[in-house]
Amino acid sequence: MRILFITHTYSLGGSGGGEQFVSSYLKELSKRGHEILVFTTAGPNYSKQEKELGIRVHRAKCFGHHAFHKFEYVAQAGTALKLAEEFKPQIIHAQNDAFPGLIGQKISRKLSIPLVLAVEYLSDAAVSLNLKLVFALNKFFLPRIAFDKLVSWSTFVNESFLIPWGIPAEKIETVPGGLDLSRFKKLPNAGETKKAFGENLIVSIKPLHSTNAKGISYIIRAMKHVAVKYPDFKYVIFGDGKSRAELEALVDQLALRNNVFFAGAVDNSRAPEIYASASIVAHSFAFKATTSIALIESMAAGKAIVATDTGEVSNTVKQSAVLVKPRDEKSIAKGLVTLIENPALAKKLAAKAREVAENNYSIESVADRFEHIYAELISRRSSLG
Repeated sequence: MRILFITHTYSLGGSGGGEQFVSSYLKELSKRGHEILVFTTAGPNYSKQEKELGIRVHRAKCFGHHAFHKFEYVAQAGTALKLAEEFKPQIIHAQNDAFPGLIGQKISRKLSIPLVLAVEYLSDAAVSLNLKLVFALNKFFLPRIAFDKLVSWSTFVNESFLIPWGIPAEKIETVPGGLDLSRFKKLPNAGETKKAFGENLIVSIKPLHSTNAKGISYIIRAMKHVAVKYPDFKYVIFGDGKSRAELEALVDQLALRNNVFFAGAVDNSRAPEIYASASIVAHSFAFKATTSIALIESMAAGKAIVATDTGEVSNTVKQSAVLVKPRDEKSIAKGLVTLIENPALAKKLAAKAREVAENNYSIESVADRFEHIYAELISRRSSLG
């Protein structure tokens, strides 16, 4: 099958959840023998890996901060159309949100090729002006894009946004994000992380941009309560970003320098070793989360998890984590203390988390479902044509 894949989170590694999904998914499609052309924004060069996988990639010309690249490559839809005319795809897969969907729509109409638009997440509780603008543009454009099928990561997004915006329920299919779970099946020795930070670690792995940082700030505040009873437990934040300085200031304000540590940016290849070091993995979402790739990673690693109960989180973990109130430091602290004081419960939930991840979020099962959607749409279009 020839697939034109349009995305603004292209990566064959990457640290963000969208990048991790795209990386795992494209590798799986390549393994299955599909021909893939990726149209994406400017970014790192993965030419060696692309050659090994047989993936063709065109990076649009983008300038300035990466947050604006998604807007810039929509203006280059004409270039994507010319590439598609040469490549002759059988299906167009637009991944992320309305922006690649607009590019895909132009090509779909011109070449009479089915368009699958996959929406990862939407949030009306965005912290930054950029994210508020992105939400508003998605609200306007998504109901107006002529896709053949809209694939959503989340029933929460379907019920809260897509259907109320006027998108017919029968045109929506829910397929959660997935990962290459084999990376987390047998965790490596945690020596490097434990050597740096010691035992009894609570960890998070998140880029420290505004929304993630807001969520993490509540875990930091929760550590003020945890440290009173269990001063030997440390919260280690793996990741970096423009909001790190304000989080460090919060740690200083709360006098938590002996309990909260910043490990800096890490390549996602280190995630298994980092999770191996953790007694608990903490997830605090400042928005109503959809399928969180970071959450799935920690489940796949078989870790005891504390997560704020918002959006799609409870549907994702399926009773395999301690759920706490969002934006509530005392509730988060209570959840952490519950697992610290109940190692048998922590072990039970960790095993359950791994089982839930295997049964629901493998990249193989996600690819199976997309292949079925592709084949059905291609067959339908052929019968009409």
